[in-house]
Amino acid sequence: MTRPRLPILWMLFLLLFMGACQSNAQDKELKGRFTLWHSWSQNDAILLEEALEQFEEIYPQVRIITVAMSEGQMLQEFYRVGNDGLGPGLMIGDDAWISDLANNGLIRPFSTDQPTSTFFNTRNRNLVIYQDQLYGVPMSLAPYALYYNKNLVTTPPGNLDELLAEAAADRSVAFVPRFAEAYWGIQTFGDGLFDNAERFTLAESGFTEWLGWLNEAQSAPGVISNVDDESLLDLFASGQITYYVAGPEKLQEILKVMDEENSFEVGVVPLPQGPMGSSGPLLKAETILFYTHASEAQAEIANELALFLTNQQQSIRFLRESARVPANPSVRVDSRIYPVSNGFSQQSRTAVVLPNDIPIEPFMAAGNRAYVTVLSGSATPEEAVCQFGLDVADLMNYADDEMDLPDDCPQLQE
Repeated sequence: MTRPRLPILWMLFLLLFMGACQSNAQDKELKGRFTLWHSWSQNDAILLEEALEQFEEIYPQVRIITVAMSEGQMLQEFYRVGNDGLGPGLMIGDDAWISDLANNGLIRPFSTDQPTSTFFNTRNRNLVIYQDQLYGVPMSLAPYALYYNKNLVTTPPGNLDELLAEAAADRSVAFVPRFAEAYWGIQTFGDGLFDNAERFTLAESGFTEWLGWLNEAQSAPGVISNVDDESLLDLFASGQITYYVAGPEKLQEILKVMDEENSFEVGVVPLPQGPMGSSGPLLKAETILFYTHASEAQAEIANELALFLTNQQQSIRFLRESARVPANPSVRVDSRIYPVSNGFSQQSRTAVVLPNDIPIEPFMAAGNRAYVTVLSGSATPEEAVCQFGLDVADLMNYADDEMDLPDDCPQLQE
């Protein structure tokens, strides 16, 4: 007589649970019109709109208006109208913007009463922390990794020697020899440019050895080193080269260029390791940024929307439909289901996050000069790295105890 009551009790429990969830959402009393800026493609923007519609179902008094523009246009427009109170409640942009926008008073730190310790692991905190505060929420990760043609390769190279052997065996490799694009090899030869305390550790970084390796590799058979990235992408997509170093944003471009005659399955794996350890490309993150001059009501919507767009369900939606690598550390990128995204996800584990207090443009310019002078034969790796160190020390106004330059750098300065 009592057995039939069990399903009824469960149904009542579920109804009460759902009612409680709905009540919790309604208790926040979010309401009002809200603007979000982004630079997603037309197809990806449809996915974003679908997610926002779900958010509006949870909070029926909220109406979200989206504005799509290019990254460069979006940043320029934000600077133009931000101080007049005309910026968006949220902006999905680049983590590299954080320091300048914060210094100009255009973005505010992220704050919420919900627990976020799991989401903000060390990597995610480092991506958005500035002046000891979190100035955004990472949404997706975009490190450089190694694309390869699966029709030609069974086992991709795991280290730098194997990469050169592949290139010599008529399975050519292409990359852009600039600081940001070719940063990945520095820590394969050393400890990297910064330690965990953000101290500038140039002496043991591996930068000198990496530039030496690049200088020799550029003349090795099967290695294509060129700043014309568009041409390199075309060569890879047409099947003329086997390996190509680039980020996940290039995948759709590759597939568009690929024609039926030269079509092949694209694979992605972490970049090769070196004698001192794993590759470490720069980690770029698509990041949710919060407008300083939003009203209190809009700030509450912004906080809830950021948590919603980065939760497990939405992260999986964006992974599945647009191949975005989730920043949410609780989302597993299964290699059987998402083989390409899994390659980038694996690479993100050893990718490098630069300190947010670095003025990124002059820092990159100094790095580019080091690459250009070595690869053009104008300077030795030792000379170029020393000059880079002096440039960065001057840029950041480092004290002696904040940096570790090679021993011959002061001699170069003289």
